[in-house]
Amino acid sequence: RQDIMQLFDDPDPSRRVLIAGTYNAHPISSAAAVATLEILSDTDAYNHIAHLCDRLYSGLETMFRERGIPMVLCRNASAFCMYFCASAPKDLHDILMHHDFEFDLRLRKALIEKGIYNIPIPCKQSSVSYAHTDEDIDKTLEATWDVLRAL
Repeated sequence: RQDIMQLFDDPDPSRRVLIAGTYNAHPISSAAAVATLEILSDTDAYNHIAHLCDRLYSGLETMFRERGIPMVLCRNASAFCMYFCASAPKDLHDILMHHDFEFDLRLRKALIEKGIYNIPIPCKQSSVSYAHTDEDIDKTLEATWDVLRAL
């Protein structure tokens, strides 16, 4: 929106917001942003992503529950993180005290070996994108189930 964009060059310096970055306004980045906005405005992208997220999140929660492994899936639409603790962490201290970092790392590395890449650092966010398919979700759930049986 224009009112938001004007904050980058507001006449009142106390209202200005800084926008900085190596490729800000670069023609290739700008073209990619415009193309992304066109895709998101002209398709059913959000419904597609929501459908995939529902399947993935439900499947993950079910399989961890069935295996008796404490896991809380914290999510914000298509971005999510699994915490291996009894309840949703309230802050970083809660994560440091209760999250099973060793299990998290073992799970991530085992999933990579099965072709499912999650950054191999405990507590890193994962995401579902418009490019993902039902087959990708099936593969992720199958690989996760195989890994959970083996760990």
